[in-house]
Amino acid sequence: MSRKVVKKKNMVVVLVAAAILVLSLRGYISGGIDYIKTQFSSADANYDGAYVEMLDVGQGDSFLVRSGDSAALIDTGIKSCADSIVNTLKKSGITKLEMLLITHNHTDHMGGVDLITEDIPVNNFVIPDLNKTDERTDKMERAIKNVKDRGGNCITAKKGTNISVGDFEFTVLGAYYDLKDENDRSIITMAKIGKWKFLFTGDAQEAAEKRLLEDNISIKCDVLKIGHHGSMYSSTEEFLEAASPSLAMISCGRGNRYSHPHDITLLRLKEAGIQFTRTDTNGNVRYDITEKDIE
Repeated sequence: MSRKVVKKKNMVVVLVAAAILVLSLRGYISGGIDYIKTQFSSADANYDGAYVEMLDVGQGDSFLVRSGDSAALIDTGIKSCADSIVNTLKKSGITKLEMLLITHNHTDHMGGVDLITEDIPVNNFVIPDLNKTDERTDKMERAIKNVKDRGGNCITAKKGTNISVGDFEFTVLGAYYDLKDENDRSIITMAKIGKWKFLFTGDAQEAAEKRLLEDNISIKCDVLKIGHHGSMYSSTEEFLEAASPSLAMISCGRGNRYSHPHDITLLRLKEAGIQFTRTDTNGNVRYDITEKDIE
């Protein structure tokens, strides 16, 4: 066999080995996808249990929280998701919301808020301080009018704001409107039901995470909504250690142009032993809650 053929053969072996290494590393980093069963909402109007459902709204956020016949929605995704969210609510027997919370004034989190509030009555509309944002607020203004026209309350979130939704108790842990980045101004909320805690972070990044830790606020939780769609600028090692969740939720769009979730974030989750699901690969994910478990 000629030396040229041997070299070609060796090069093929090296390339194959490199490809296997890359795929193995990618598999390691993105592990956790199948740890939790995924399903679509199928509850009816007589549902008496509790769950948190991460809705697949593409590159955005929307979370449905339910306890018996009471329900809350955290964020609405973009405008084109509004009909899908309304249909999901109605299919689940939800004809009103005890609470609608908008974490911050970016369209991937509040793009459908005006349309949803046209169709679904809201008892408590929890919003950021609109005087502390540089983003457009016309949708929010229309949503505020929709809520008030039906007798609902509009509440500007601040630290300590507390809303009950069935057996869930929502408490605002942080609303840092003085921070420069709109993402860091996200309303950060803990939802507690029985002994279980879900931490919702919107698009909070390192600056907001650091403030929470500096304020000595307990963020220990069982399930963490990963900030900013899994961006590398969120979910620092210090934050994950303080929160110490067993499970995590990542809401992001398939093939999004931001490459969310970033590999470094997924690696942090893996190294911390946190199992996670993500909408770009799992679609809708529902976490059913019992006294003994979350599954």
